[in-house]
Parts: sequence; structure tokens; C-alpha cells
Amino acid sequence: MAIYQDNRGYIDRLGWLRVLFAAMFLLLMGRLWYLSIIRFEYFSKLAEENHVRTIPLVAPRGLILDREGRVLAENRYGFDLAFFREEDPDAAATLRFLDQGLGWDPEALQERLQAAAGQSLYRPVILKENLSLDEIAYLLAHRTERPELDIFKRPRRDYRYGGLAAHSIGYVGEISREELLLEAYEDKRPGDLIGKYGIEKTYNRHLTGADGQQRVLVDSRGKTLEGLDLAPPPEGRPLTLTIDLDLQAAAEEALGEDSGAVVAFDPNSGEILTLASKPSFDPNRFAGRLSLDEWNQLLDNPDDPLQNKALQSTFSPGSIYKIVVALAGLEKGVVDEKTSVYCNGSIILYGHPFRCWNSGGHGRVTLVEALQHSCNIYFYLLGQKLGIDQLAEFSSRVGLGQPTRVDLAGEAAGLVPTAAWKKKTTGHPWYAGETISVAIGQGPVNVTPIQLARAIGVVATGKMPQLHLSMRESAGRPSQTEVLSGLEPQHLKLVREAMWRVVNLQGTGYGARVNGFDVCGKTGTVQTISQSTRSKLSKRKAEGYTPHAWFVGFAPRDNPQLVVAVLVQRGGSGASSAAPIAGRIFRLFREKQLESAPPDPALTQAGPDSRATRAGGGH
Repeated sequence: MAIYQDNRGYIDRLGWLRVLFAAMFLLLMGRLWYLSIIRFEYFSKLAEENHVRTIPLVAPRGLILDREGRVLAENRYGFDLAFFREEDPDAAATLRFLDQGLGWDPEALQERLQAAAGQSLYRPVILKENLSLDEIAYLLAHRTERPELDIFKRPRRDYRYGGLAAHSIGYVGEISREELLLEAYEDKRPGDLIGKYGIEKTYNRHLTGADGQQRVLVDSRGKTLEGLDLAPPPEGRPLTLTIDLDLQAAAEEALGEDSGAVVAFDPNSGEILTLASKPSFDPNRFAGRLSLDEWNQLLDNPDDPLQNKALQSTFSPGSIYKIVVALAGLEKGVVDEKTSVYCNGSIILYGHPFRCWNSGGHGRVTLVEALQHSCNIYFYLLGQKLGIDQLAEFSSRVGLGQPTRVDLAGEAAGLVPTAAWKKKTTGHPWYAGETISVAIGQGPVNVTPIQLARAIGVVATGKMPQLHLSMRESAGRPSQTEVLSGLEPQHLKLVREAMWRVVNLQGTGYGARVNGFDVCGKTGTVQTISQSTRSKLSKRKAEGYTPHAWFVGFAPRDNPQLVVAVLVQRGGSGASSAAPIAGRIFRLFREKQLESAPPDPALTQAGPDSRATRAGGGH
């Protein structure tokens, strides 16, 4: 007998299970559709932010080279600490960790975070540059617990010779808030490095490369899993300077511990071979972050190591100015080569005594002799005849009282006084007696060493060159000089004759003499206080007001190839302090010329005995 089993209850329950599974399936599918379609962009971005880290790659700056291709500024790599803000909502905890573990100043770190407040949250903030090995080891040991911190390798500027030519080359530093507002830096962001001084600043755009980036996949602990894509940064373009490293080093070594400046340039092309300023500074100190104490030490130094004395400091030219006064007298027809004056050591003008530096007097002297012996009396009288406005007009023609427009920022204009200038600045008229002091380079006339060097270049060649430090300024230009049509060659010849005598006929410029190179020059000694004031001081206090020392010159006489100007602050006299420095520059320049000259075919064919005979036959 068959037994019938009623399965309708099971069938009903299976039906409900089917409905339940179908509902769950539909619910899951709906949720999947919602997440994958409706919230796709949100979760896609969230996933990428959580797992993809974008690392900025800073482009190395272009090399800076001297005229012979020797590297002056290059790049080295250091390690910086980056903070990824999107990975750590509690930045204060991160700063406490760095303070407790490494002793870093939390206020300084907070300042960096505040400076980056306006940037994208996904751009890392550099908290510290140039990490030490101990700092790197500590950070790596705590990497798991601090995924928001990472260590980057970044290029850092390296100035191979430290303070050598520092005022010309300059340095780089982090862009300031004020600079970020300038149009020149519209593509920059907080934390970027830019040229802050010198050539680094002038040619910042040329030297700066284009930053790249790398995207990497990281886990929740900040560990890199794999690289996704890489956009390598092209480095900046190299820049060749007109500076000659050998001459630059010789000039700075010759200045030693003295404050002062040396300028040397080619009067035909305007290429600056030497631009030295002492004391100097080490630009490598600026490659990272200079501490406030270090910065204040530089600012508080009474010798102003950050001041480029070659073009930012002005001084009275002293007796150097007599060269300009002599040319002005010749050009204006006030004197000629035969005009003579008798010097007995002093003269009364406008009721006041004016003395010559040689109290015994020079006797009767012509213009050439007066310039050769630097006779004050002759130039007192010549200045009296010319008057202050004619002196000022001619001074401007040779470039005094105006910037040279060299390719460095911050150049001072100097001052050549006029009657109108005094009336405007003081409200008083110009008195004729004031011209007497100006005629020997004292009083309110002030020039920079580079400005005075350029004026001597005019005397040397009759042309005014456009001075420059970058070879880019020479490329593609057939001429870098401007002919001064008003200067009579005969007048220039007379002044050159006098300057040749100063150096080569036992004059005050004898220290600059170089055998076989026909150096022409002029010394100057500039009082820093008046003689009456000096007489009231004790000997010890008077030593603090030692006169400044000048020498300017060019060589050779008939085909000038080098102009040199030397200033030694508180150097005493141009003859003892400045002229020997110039002589060292001229001598080294001459030696380099001879070394680079091709061998004489006649000497080569004649053999070694003949070469020795000829070499020993000159005087």
C-alpha cells in the first residue's frame, strides 16, 4: 500500500526562500549599481587618494661656468622630509612626534604648514631640508607608524669654490610671500627655490628647469608598492660667464682680509673678467634654510659681506678724478698740452688756503706732468676755470654718476654734483669754493668701482663698452661698444701718456708695472675725514679713519686689452695698497696670454738653441 507524503509545506517554504534570495540579489545588485554607477567618481577619487601618491620631482638648475668652461655652480643631491597632509588629519600630532623624537622646533614647522595653507591638499609640504644620517635613520625606523611622512631626494645648489665670486654668482633661496605676488614668479608655489641674488637672480628663468612628478602606489602604511608613471624633470640650461676663474681668485687673494673691490674687463667687448668684493660670504649656506642667527650675523657685520662693493657701494674717487678733469679741460679748450702752472705747495682761493699733497710743491708743471705727479694745485685752478656744471656734464659723458647697466641687480648710480642738484637737495646755492674740492675727487662726488673702471675704459679706447657677466650678452652681437664721437684722439693720447708715466717712470703707480706690457694707470688716496677733524683725534682713533686707496689702469698702452680698477677701503695709499693688486692682475693676464699664444714658427724651425738665445736677448 503506497503512502502519500504531503510536500506542499516544503514547496511553500522553498518559494519563500526563492523570493528572499531574489530580493537579496536585487538588493545587492542595486547596491552594486549605486556604488559603481552613481558614486563611481566619488569612490574612484577616494581610492586614488588613498593609494596613489604624487611625488614632485624638482628640476636641477643649470650649471654656471666660467669663460673657460670650469664649473662654478652645480647640483648635489640631499634628502628632505615631506609631509603628506591628506594622510594625516592631525598635523599637530605629527609635529609633536618630530619635536619629541628629533628636537625640531614645532613653531618653525608650523610656519611651513601655514605657508602652504593655500596649496592643494595633495601637494606635500617640505618640513626640513638636508636631513642628517641620524635624522634619516630615526624617520625610517618610525615609518610604519608615520605614513604621512616620507623622505625625498632633491637637488641642492652647490657652489664649488664657496665664497669665490659669490657676489657675482649669487645664491638661491626659498621664494618669499612677497615674491609670489610678482609677475616674474607667477608659475611658482610656496617652497620653490629661486635665484635670490647675483647671476642666479638675473638669469633665474634661464637656469631653472621644469619640475616633473612621479606617481606611486602605496599601502595604508605609506610603503611604496609600485611605480605608476614618471614625468622626469628637464634640468635648467647651463650659463657661461665672462669671469676668468684664475684672475678672480688672484684678485680675491690679493685683497686678503681687506675690505674692497676689484673690477677687470675687456674694454673692447665689455666682458668682465673679474668682479671681486671683500669680505665675501659662502653662498652654500643659503642652499638650505639660513637660521635667523646666521642671517643676523651677516646683516650686523660692519664690513657688509652681503654688499657688492664693486657696484653697490659708492666712494669719492680722489685723485683718479683728475683724469676726467684733465680730459674735460682739453675738450672744453680751457687748457692744452703746453698750459703750465707753478705749484709751491699751497694756494689761496676765495679767501681759503688749499694745499697740494706735496707740501714742498712740484714747481712749474704742464698738464701731463701735473697728472703724472698728481699735482693738486694744477687741478684746483683747472676746476675753477671749468666750473661745477661743465665738470658734471663731461663726467656724465664718460659714464660717471649713472649705472653701467651691468647684468646684476642693485647697482648704485653714484653722484656727480651740479648747482641745480645742490639747490634742490639743500635749498642753498652752489659756492665756487666747493668746486675746488670736487676738482681733486673730494666733496660730494661719488662713484662705484665698476663705474670708474668703465670711465677708464673710455680713456683707453675712446669707446664706452656695455659691461656684462654673461656670455649670452655677447652672442650674436657684432659690437658691444658705443663710440664717443666728441673725444679728440689727441686729447686721449695726452692723458694716456701721463698715465703711462705714473706707472713706468717711478711714479706712484709703479707697483702695477709689468715688464713688456706697458701698463698705464693712476693712483688715488681718499680722505675719509677732513684734516682739521683728524688733527683733533687721538692717534688711536685716527687709525679708524685711514684713507681709502685706489688704482685704475689699462694695458697695453697702444692696444688696450684689459682695464683694472682696485679699491682698498682704509688701505692708506693707492701706491702701497691698490697698485700692487692691479699689478698682480695685469701680470697674470699677460702670463695667460703668453701661455695660450701659438708657438712662433720661426723659433720652432730654428731649434731649441735659437729659442734660448732669443728669449734671453730682451730687456
